Amino acid sequence: MSNKNIFLLSNDDGYKSKGIQQLRNFLLIYGEVILVAPKDNKSACSSSLSVNKKIKIREINDREYVVHGTSADCVNVATRGFLSKQPDYVVSGINFGSNMGDDVVYSGTIGAAIEGRFCRNLSIAISIAKKEPRYFDDILDKLDLFFPDLLKTKVSSDIINVNIPDIPLSKIKGIKYTRLGKRKISKRTDIIKNNNIVTAEIGDVGSPQSYDKDTDFNAIKSGYISITPITIDMTDYKTLIKFKK
Repeated sequence: MSNKNIFLLSNDDGYKSKGIQQLRNFLLIYGEVILVAPKDNKSACSSSLSVNKKIKIREINDREYVVHGTSADCVNVATRGFLSKQPDYVVSGINFGSNMGDDVVYSGTIGAAIEGRFCRNLSIAISIAKKEPRYFDDILDKLDLFFPDLLKTKVSSDIINVNIPDIPLSKIKGIKYTRLGKRKISKRTDIIKNNNIVTAEIGDVGSPQSYDKDTDFNAIKSGYISITPITIDMTDYKTLIKFKK
């Protein structure tokens, strides 16, 4: 491989998704791209790894692989499997649908980025805040608003979580560096009983609890791109101090 940046690209929408294909086109401006993505949509798979079983991998070419597994599987089999060294960057997306607030606990997009946290520089998750975006034709220009600066950034966060509002480029007001907001409890799960068979359909995520000024929810609502540094250290330090006392 050359001295260019090496990007490992994955997602949770599947290797055929429009989001990952456009993101690959963009990343090729900045270096070499190795695409390793799930065969099918794996939304809400979080950081799930397919342990204790063999994962099928289809090699399309030496820069594109299809994995019959989760988002985290994709990054794991690449960084701990067939890549001889860690990539410079791991990038996950572009996800169709926001990943803000409590979503990061469930998101397969975030899960792929978390699994890439040992890369040489940054692991980045990118989402557009609409499941069926109306304004995607200008996505490359939107990426250009923040991505070149991220490449120059040296931070200690495990991942950088980016959400882009689904509005025209001309209406994006800028970038806000934010904290995760909080959602209300999720919608109720539908329980369906048919004779002796019981099935359940998980309800939608809860609505934002608030739109406090420094949150990702507020940034998107106000027309800004939200960039949130995230760490996987889930320790509640305030409670830990109380316990020690």
